[in-house]
Amino acid sequence: MKNRKFIQIILVAMAIFSLGSYLRAEVPAGYYYAADGKSGAELKTALHQIVSAMHTLDYGSGEGATWEGFSRTDRLDDGRVWDRYSSEVRYFDGYKAVDGMHIEHSFPKSWWGAYENNAYRDLHHLYPADGSANSSKNNLPLGEVTGTPGFDNGVSKIGYNGFGTDYTDRCFEPADEYKGDFARAYLYVVTAYENLYDYWQSPMVDNNTYPVWKNWARDLLLEWHRQDPPSEREMARNDSVYTIQGNRNPYIDYPDLVEYVWGDHVGQAYAFPEETAPFLAMPRYGESVDMGVILAGDSRSAQLEILGDNLTSALSIAWTQGHIFSLSATTLSPQQVSDGYSLEIACDRPVQGEYRDTLTIVGGGLERQYRIPVQLIVVPSFIVTGATDITASEATVQWVNYPSATDYRVSLWRGNTSAGDLIISAYVEGSSYNKAIELYNGTGAPVDLSAYSLRIESNGGGSFYNDTPLGNAVLQNGETWLLLNEQSTDATLRAKASQMIPGGEDSPLNFNGNDAVALCRNGIIIDVVGFAGEIAYWGQDKTLYRQSRVTHPSAVYDPSEWTEAPKDDFSQLGSFAMQFDAEREYICDGESAGLGLEYRFTGLRPLTRYTYRVDAVTPSATVAAAYSMQFVTDSLETPQLLDASEVTDTSFRINWEEVQAADDYEVLCFTQSGEQHTVTEGFDNVGSKGEPLPDGWSGNASGNYTSAASSGQSAPSVALKATGEYLCTPTYPQGIVSFSFMYRFASSGSGSYVVVEKQVGGNWASVDTLRYVNTSKYYPSYTFSIDEGVTAMKITYAHKATGNVAIDDATIVYGDYLNTVHTQERIGQVTSYVVHDLEPLSEYHYQVRALCDDVVSPWSPVQRVTTAEFSGMARPQADTPRVYAADGRVVVSGLSGRGQVAVYNLSGQLLYSGSVDDRDEIVVGLNRGIYLVRVVDCNQIYNYKVGL
Repeated sequence: MKNRKFIQIILVAMAIFSLGSYLRAEVPAGYYYAADGKSGAELKTALHQIVSAMHTLDYGSGEGATWEGFSRTDRLDDGRVWDRYSSEVRYFDGYKAVDGMHIEHSFPKSWWGAYENNAYRDLHHLYPADGSANSSKNNLPLGEVTGTPGFDNGVSKIGYNGFGTDYTDRCFEPADEYKGDFARAYLYVVTAYENLYDYWQSPMVDNNTYPVWKNWARDLLLEWHRQDPPSEREMARNDSVYTIQGNRNPYIDYPDLVEYVWGDHVGQAYAFPEETAPFLAMPRYGESVDMGVILAGDSRSAQLEILGDNLTSALSIAWTQGHIFSLSATTLSPQQVSDGYSLEIACDRPVQGEYRDTLTIVGGGLERQYRIPVQLIVVPSFIVTGATDITASEATVQWVNYPSATDYRVSLWRGNTSAGDLIISAYVEGSSYNKAIELYNGTGAPVDLSAYSLRIESNGGGSFYNDTPLGNAVLQNGETWLLLNEQSTDATLRAKASQMIPGGEDSPLNFNGNDAVALCRNGIIIDVVGFAGEIAYWGQDKTLYRQSRVTHPSAVYDPSEWTEAPKDDFSQLGSFAMQFDAEREYICDGESAGLGLEYRFTGLRPLTRYTYRVDAVTPSATVAAAYSMQFVTDSLETPQLLDASEVTDTSFRINWEEVQAADDYEVLCFTQSGEQHTVTEGFDNVGSKGEPLPDGWSGNASGNYTSAASSGQSAPSVALKATGEYLCTPTYPQGIVSFSFMYRFASSGSGSYVVVEKQVGGNWASVDTLRYVNTSKYYPSYTFSIDEGVTAMKITYAHKATGNVAIDDATIVYGDYLNTVHTQERIGQVTSYVVHDLEPLSEYHYQVRALCDDVVSPWSPVQRVTTAEFSGMARPQADTPRVYAADGRVVVSGLSGRGQVAVYNLSGQLLYSGSVDDRDEIVVGLNRGIYLVRVVDCNQIYNYKVGL
């Protein structure tokens, strides 16, 4: 909540102070130690594990936020702002946002769905940018402009890309002196956030962790990186960001790293400079030890790896509190640290409760103290814990150790035939302090509330805190329990309340729509309402009621389980009732899992809800876990297309990676013809009540502006005056390729923001969040590939703190295309397909989607291929090599009997190389994974990617 922001500022300031006390303007000793000797994908992932540990500032202006960061990273000696987008001269004014400038995500935030995570706030790719240039750049990819630019201010250019031939649409080109800066920022983002690979959506990238870049984009970034190496100013900025966030851009520290990850030296091990100063490579900065959950009276231990070098004396290891955990050693010699030591942390037979302490490591000549938080939760009864590693067809379930167990038996079924535990049945975010959470008991028995508590997460901070126990009351089966902020003044709510919860700034019932609330049992989070880790206002000014089909709590918020009602709607409080299925369908019932503490279910259906239970078998009895739990399998992944192969004048082969759980694939091949059209809407007839809207437009705007100050080219403009008011464009089934508009906050709107969304396949997805900066006019512009299938755009006043928003001059460019289908066919469980009967020298478009019964994945992004020129000498298709996976082996068939075959892993390491020697097939046995296969046959080179 906003009234707790001062807490975050203090914490950030403390983090900055503590970093500044020991950091120097150089790479810290041992920082990259864990990445030494690696190459390619392995090197990139090792760097990811190092640089992803960070502490980002809040987003925006003021203390502890982005503009304070900019004042430290982008302030020139005379107080000017370092602007990479224009030659305009502007000066910092404390930590305020600079007029005419934006916070620019150089790697556009829409490329990962605009989720407000660390990437959203990471200074390594955030720059202060000229507002006009930034609005023109928007979410365009990088490129080199050819022809006459559409925008050119002498530093930044917008136009059509002339670098290569794969991408020829609009692009952003920075000045030559900044091209390397942008390249290294982009390389950093896909390294630090390689875990976001599934969200990537850009003409530059594919949805994978390596190599990530499309070929043309990789070549562009490599060229810019080589031609514009890091400047002194860029290196100094890297040091400054490190003092704030605690992480570095490795491609600035060691520019030659790029060649070993993506360039000419892939496959060769990278050797970092020899370390001479004392350091610890393990534990890593920001590491913690979570010892999990155990049964009261049991014991638990964990290992903390300690590894370093060049120590000048022994390390001292101690607890800040003590008397909770024990250690296998309290001092380590320099030799023990150099050899690597596994420090055992143990807790023997604790009673029920939550245990936390902090391990400190000092001495040895280290520049700073290491502080490692350690925690353990001890529960009174045998329980299962949440499912992990959930895919479309598999999931792992876990449970606590039962000391006398001789076996564990797992059961899994479909059907909501019983309740698992208490659930949150309603969320009330009413006016003033009218805040409430309702619980429901459908377990079939009375529940003692003394084991339960509430926690809150503030402003998407990611951590739940202020554990508030619910006391010793008993909640009867089939009844609700309304927890109400004691500062509430609404008579209806107070009459319905079962229990008053203390108010105040840190109360779990002092939320305002972007603070997730958790229900805990014995210290374990079991149910959550709201998006944890996101600062967007998902629950402001509304009441949420849980749907009756929900029978189990969930630690991950799913909006589809809730029904929304207006602000201060209390009509359904106290009336919740669960609806159960009549019967259950067992997948397994009492299957032995041995003495392990986890079990992986396989062969499951995508997008299906499963319930599971575990029993502990002892010599004297079978002990059932106190609660059953549920998980929902993922949807089918979108097939990842590989390059087309065997391209002739009349055919080509479509290739893709196997999708887990798919039992069928559908291919679509088509040609496309047509042109683009531009529509501009000035809202000239909109009246004082926000209507009528132009033909095809929809929305609930409540006003207009008739002044030139709040209009675009001419008055009037549309006024959005309240949270939730929106404008939606007409639907263009052919696909939108560009969208732009004017917006202006008509008066001060600090804390307010507008969300821009796109509609794809009937679903809305976030494109951008436009936060209040000042009252200037802004002109954001967004571009999309026609193949994305964007059919409509929506502008929503997502959160109004103060002030109204004017919208005007919307311009839509859409494609009027005719797709002529050549082939659309379901082809079974294979990963390639040959399309025949094509025309020579013609461009064809193709897509693939995966199926499993009635579950269908999205279509893959469209890929294009041009058939060859007619040639009577074309090699017969049957003689073209084919690479596929079978029985845990890579098979290369269709060989002519001359040439070579080589197999590499994704790190570029050679695993197999052999001559064909008059064979028409080569079989290579490999472990599960993805491999690159290079075939030289009949003096032609073929490259394949295959998964086992």
